[in-house]
Amino acid sequence: MRALLISILTTTLLVGCDAEQHSEKVTPVPKVRTAEILSAQEQHWTLSGTVQSRRDAALSFLISGQINERLAQAGQRVEAGDVLLRLDPRDIRQQLAAAQANVAAARAQAENAEANRDRLASLSQKGLVPVQAYEDARAQARAARQSAKAAEAALAQASSANEYGELRAPADGVLLEVTGEVGQVVTAGMPVATLAYDGPRDIEVFVPERRRTDLPEQARVELYGSDLQAPAQLREVAGSADPQSRSWRTRYSIEDDPQAWPLGSSATLILPSSTNGAAATLQRVPVGALIDQGQGMGVWVVEDEQVRWQAVDLERMDTEFAYVHSQLPAGTTIIALGAHLLEPGQKVEALP
Repeated sequence: MRALLISILTTTLLVGCDAEQHSEKVTPVPKVRTAEILSAQEQHWTLSGTVQSRRDAALSFLISGQINERLAQAGQRVEAGDVLLRLDPRDIRQQLAAAQANVAAARAQAENAEANRDRLASLSQKGLVPVQAYEDARAQARAARQSAKAAEAALAQASSANEYGELRAPADGVLLEVTGEVGQVVTAGMPVATLAYDGPRDIEVFVPERRRTDLPEQARVELYGSDLQAPAQLREVAGSADPQSRSWRTRYSIEDDPQAWPLGSSATLILPSSTNGAAATLQRVPVGALIDQGQGMGVWVVEDEQVRWQAVDLERMDTEFAYVHSQLPAGTTIIALGAHLLEPGQKVEALP
């Protein structure tokens, strides 16, 4: 019995020691990346856009017909007067022949009506025909002359159709697209090509509605994938929002050599932020520093190697940074990454 009591006492002491050692295990302190809150008073905001020609035009034939030649391709550079497309000339020749025949017939009718008027005029003076017959002849002669003039105008138009059968570039530029194809029957005014004129370039962007009223007049534009930058001047803002994106089409003119800015290239418009009012207190933090614990957006502030949550008001975000308003002074140390893994009062170790 004595040996059994000694064994039980020994086992109890061992279990107690093991529990005490387990309770003394220290939870490892997480290592975190930190950053400082920076003032964003002088920061800019950006919009992505494309380089566009200041002037472009949809080109079309002035007459109807069937296309039988296509002499240009999309992306091709053309000069003023270059032939882009041709219509089948047979229809044009037939229309010209018909117009010439109509002129000949109208002139013959006019001559006949005038001869009849003159004959009745002589007879009317001798009292051999009623005055009304002479007045009718005068009216018919006048109508025949007008018909002849109309036929001559139609002939002039048909003669011009020889030139209208060729679609020529109205200016130097680049063809953005050519939709007309050989064999296609087109009507007068139907667009078959789009020409971007040589000359000044614009960057076209779409501005969020909340930004539309305070667009700066001056900005900078940067060509994507390049260090090329140039000043930009606000030129126009669309009169209404896009029905799908609810953003406003805006164009800034690029104050630089147009040849350095290829049409359709991606570019970034860099716009200075307003420094008036609340915008003067704007601060910048890494995107990964933001956390929402159900009380709104906030950040973890590091004080004495511990963290505490501080609310912030989010203004906007880009790919790397968030721009916020807060009661924290610039230079405050905050958690930059892993904010969702922390709890209030938790100890942390900042990585160098």
